[in-house]
Amino acid sequence: MVSSCVSSSSSSHFDFLSIPTRVRQNRIPTLLAMLLPSSSLPFLLLPPTLFRCFCASTHSLPNPSHSLHKWEPFLKKKVVMRVGYVGTDFRGLQMQRDEHRLSTIEKELETAIFEAGGMRDSNFGDLNKVKWGRSSRTDKGVHSLATVISFKMEIPENAWKDDDYGIALANRINSYLPNTVRVFSILPSTKRFDPRRECNLRKYSYLLPADIIGIQSHFSEDEINFHISEFNSILNVFEGEHPFHNYTVRSKYRKKYRVRQSSGNDSMSDRIGSSSLTSASESEIEESDVDDFVSGRPTTLSDMEGSHKPPESRESNGLSSQNPSLVVRARWLYEPDETDRLNATHFRKIFRCSCEKLETSLGYDYVEIHIWGDSFMLHQIRKMVGTAVAVKRKLIPKDIILLSLSKFSRIVLPLAPPEVLILRGNAFKMRSRAGNFTRQEMVSMVESEQILKAVDEFYTSVVLPQVSKFLDPSKPPWAKWVENLDKYSSIPDPELDEVRKAWKTWKENFRVKPASDA
Repeated sequence: MVSSCVSSSSSSHFDFLSIPTRVRQNRIPTLLAMLLPSSSLPFLLLPPTLFRCFCASTHSLPNPSHSLHKWEPFLKKKVVMRVGYVGTDFRGLQMQRDEHRLSTIEKELETAIFEAGGMRDSNFGDLNKVKWGRSSRTDKGVHSLATVISFKMEIPENAWKDDDYGIALANRINSYLPNTVRVFSILPSTKRFDPRRECNLRKYSYLLPADIIGIQSHFSEDEINFHISEFNSILNVFEGEHPFHNYTVRSKYRKKYRVRQSSGNDSMSDRIGSSSLTSASESEIEESDVDDFVSGRPTTLSDMEGSHKPPESRESNGLSSQNPSLVVRARWLYEPDETDRLNATHFRKIFRCSCEKLETSLGYDYVEIHIWGDSFMLHQIRKMVGTAVAVKRKLIPKDIILLSLSKFSRIVLPLAPPEVLILRGNAFKMRSRAGNFTRQEMVSMVESEQILKAVDEFYTSVVLPQVSKFLDPSKPPWAKWVENLDKYSSIPDPELDEVRKAWKTWKENFRVKPASDA
C-alpha cells in the first residue's frame, strides 16, 4: 500500500508540499480523491508529517521519528560552522553524486542539520540550495579538526542567547551525529563570507611511525635526536614558494587555469593574479576525491599516463610496479611542451615543514610532521612526505627535492598513505581597500578558548586513538608501502645526472641574464 502511494504521487507529478497551507487544510480530501486510487485513501488518516514522508518523490528524507525534537525555525541566516571528524569510515568530506556503501561527512552533517530543524524539507538533498561552502576538502581516510563550512541555516529564536560561541547550538546538531563527527561551533556570519577564498593558512599534521625513518625503540636520546635532526634538514627544503608540479596531478590545475582566462589580451601580471586567485579558491582540492579522477595514482612522468587503468592495477604509493628500466623517472624539459605547461596555480607557498620530538600513542612511537601552507594541491602533502621518507631511507639523493622544485624538471615521486593525515588548523584573512582583516566570527572560531578546548578534547579522546591504529609499522598501510618504496622509488643515475647538469646550466644562465640585460 505504501508503494502504491509513492508510485501514484510520482506518476501524477503530484507535489503535496507545493499546495498552499490553507488549501491543504480545507480541500485536501477532495484533491486526493481525484488524484489517488481508492486503495490509497486510508493514508488520508495519517498525520501530515508521515504523509509527507510517504509521498515526497524528489528525495528520501530521514526517518521522521526525530521530528518532535526539531527546533522551530525563526529565521534563515548564513552561519559558519567548525567541524572535526575521523575520516577512516567515510568516503571523504564532500557529498558524492553516485551511490556508494560508504557515506560522506557532508551527508552526515546535512542529515543531522535537517533532523535538528536547521534545514527545510525542500532544501534537503541539494546543498546548493543553502549556499553550502567549505574551506577545504579531504579524501577518504584523511581527518580534520578545522574544516570550516558556511551555509544558510534555519535558526531557532534566540539562537545565541547565553551562547556567545555557538557551542550549545552545535551540540544540538551533535546529538544526531556519529561519535566520529563533531561540530564545535556555529556562529552567525556575513553574506559575503567565503571560507575558501578567505582561508589563507592551512595547518596539516602527518603522524609518521618512527620506525619508518629509522628510529628504533631501543635507541638512546642522542640517537633519536640525530635522526629527527636529519629528517628535519630534509623537510626544511620544502619551505618557501616553489612550483610543486611534481607533487600533484599537473593537468588538473592546468585545466582550471585555462577556464579562468578571460581573453588573450591580458597582461602576464593579470594572468598570474587570476591564477593566484584560483589557487586560493581551488585549494580545497587537497587530498580530495575529485569526481573525474580515478582513485589510482600517476605512475609515470605524464600525469595522465595510465589513468585509464583500473585502480587495482596501480600501486598505492604512487610508484609503478612495472620494470623500472621501462619507465623514465626523471627528465628535463629543454623546450616548451604545450601539452605539459605550468602556470601560477602550480606554485604554492610553504610556511613550515618540520617534525618535532618523538611521541608515543597506544604503545607506538611516532613523529608529528607539521606542514603549513597558504594552499595545497591534490596529493601535494602526501608526496612531500613520501619523498622526504625516501630521502631519509637513502633510496633517493637529498638534492632530488631541490631538483623537483624546478619548473623544468619532471620527476616521479612516491605518495605516502592518507590514514594519518590531519587538518589541524587554519587562519582567515579578508582583503579590502583598507587592508587585510579577519572577520570577528572567524577570530572567535579560530582563537576562542572554549572552542579550542572542545577541539582538543575531540582530538585526544576520538581522533588520536583512531589514528593510532595506523601507527604500527608492521601492519597496513605501512608494511606494503615500505616494501614498494624500497623496490620502486630509486631513480637511475644517468637520468639524475642529466637533470642535475641541465639544472646547473639553467641556474648559471639565470644568474648571467640580469647582468647582460643591464
